[in-house]
Amino acid sequence: MAKKLDFDKEKNNRNDNVIEEIMQADFPLPKQAEDAKNEAFSRIREMAAASGHTENTENMVQRLQEKSTEKSTGSSGKKSTGTAKSHKKFKTVYKTALGLTAAAAVFSTVCITNPAFAENIPLVGNVFKQLGNSMGFYGDYSKYAKQLTDSAEDGELADTDESQEDGGNPQSAQAEDQNTTENNNADKTKDNESYSKTVDGTTVTLSEVYCNEMALYLSMTIHTEDKFPDTFITPDGKPNIKLSENSTVKYDYMDEKSNLFNAYLDGKMLDDNTYAGVLRIPVEDMTVDEAGWTKFYEVRNAFFKEKGIDVDSEDFSFDKLAQALGMDEYSDAKLPQVGGPAISDYVKDIKVPDRFTMELDLKDIVGALPENQDTTPDIPQDLRDEYNQKMEEHGISTDDADYESLTEEQKNLEHQFFTEMWNEYYERYPEANEGDNRYNSWTLKGDWKFNVDVEKNTSDTVEKDVNVVDENGDGVLSITKTPFEITMKMQDPETKYFAVMLDANGDIMPYGGVANSNADTYAIQDRDVSTVYIYLCDYYEYMDELKGYYWSDDYEEKAKTKTFKQLLDERAVAGTEVHFDTDK
Repeated sequence: MAKKLDFDKEKNNRNDNVIEEIMQADFPLPKQAEDAKNEAFSRIREMAAASGHTENTENMVQRLQEKSTEKSTGSSGKKSTGTAKSHKKFKTVYKTALGLTAAAAVFSTVCITNPAFAENIPLVGNVFKQLGNSMGFYGDYSKYAKQLTDSAEDGELADTDESQEDGGNPQSAQAEDQNTTENNNADKTKDNESYSKTVDGTTVTLSEVYCNEMALYLSMTIHTEDKFPDTFITPDGKPNIKLSENSTVKYDYMDEKSNLFNAYLDGKMLDDNTYAGVLRIPVEDMTVDEAGWTKFYEVRNAFFKEKGIDVDSEDFSFDKLAQALGMDEYSDAKLPQVGGPAISDYVKDIKVPDRFTMELDLKDIVGALPENQDTTPDIPQDLRDEYNQKMEEHGISTDDADYESLTEEQKNLEHQFFTEMWNEYYERYPEANEGDNRYNSWTLKGDWKFNVDVEKNTSDTVEKDVNVVDENGDGVLSITKTPFEITMKMQDPETKYFAVMLDANGDIMPYGGVANSNADTYAIQDRDVSTVYIYLCDYYEYMDELKGYYWSDDYEEKAKTKTFKQLLDERAVAGTEVHFDTDK
């Protein structure tokens, strides 16, 4: 009973929704967009006339014109203990969107939902730009990302340039046009086969890829024939959509494929049928020696067994493990100090090469249902009564305020009764024990396979040694700044510290939202990072006291006397400031 049990299942299973509804409004198209839309329709008709499919195309244009008038829709902590109390559903979503043709994307999606269309930006190949600063790690990706699909305009520009090079010779231009058309058609067919796949009415189209020293960013669109399922919207206004954990990726520099865990997409809905988003894969997830770790764990568990420790027992805990091994706090890295195996003897240090190929196998796209559509069963009344009866029989209060006054024995009993109740619940509703299930999620079934050639782009990437450490050398060793993020390299085997980064104005750097799975990585966004301040704080002191100072409602008033930076200057274990030669 770390907290008083709230039997309201719906409340237990959801984060607070400060922003639960997003206002929608109809806006007329700007004149530039309206003109561009009409031009797109005209181009389709011209193409149809040349191909002899005028009637079918006219029907399609009519439907699209009707559609274009419709309204468009508009994340550090410690490891979980793994107890039943930690079974809360955190609904964070991501969607990937669309695989329309270039023309359809122009009028059906971009024209209606994004003013960037006025700049004649096709969707495919420009998802980063379409998403703009709605992304957590936003910025100008056009200078760094590789387009995975050629746009129609690129092809037209190429034709124009080649015609001019021929000096206007009609026969030469005609022959060259024929060859160019055949080659372009072949290239587009290859691109479509490589980067756009449709399964059961859902089309996934990869748009751009960018990889630096810290992460790989893959933009994509998801388009459904039918209307997209209703989806839970996170407090920052984003649909909660991810790739299922059965999805895998295989890098050609790795021996085995790995699952895409927590593969949330950072994006937004463009219309009722189309979602555009970005999958961010941290480099640390791209360099995991799965086979090496598996072997290490086998040897480690055999070592535990020799010491009489059963990691599968119900009463196993890391505190008991540390006590049995004579360690102050358990750490895999410190096992050699007590005669155990060393990680380095089994796990290889893998680096991401400058060029590589990734094989993606995307199995199912999953979204969290809106709160009013979540049908997760409440805990039955008989189970609630049984729990309360056991607590009463042992004289244990169920009030939050009384928990800290319970004896250790009472806390253990409460934990036992609580676990028994939840175990019985999951026996009755086994599906509810799965993170994503028919009660709380929708699923677009499919199996979309892609091969993507990636070339690492390290331009505008800077690494600096900072050594913000304690007397044992634990802390922040270095930082790496790319055009979109700053990552701290930490050495903290016992998780004693929390590292904080402030921008040049003394404000906490943003984390980048759900696309970020690393508490030591910050999004640059529009912040001034010509200078950043790094502090190493005691973990519990920061969580319990320091961070509350900055996030308090009256911080602006308190800052007149003492800023957050000044507070950290006083209280941090160590700190420094880092200057970058370039701007953001």
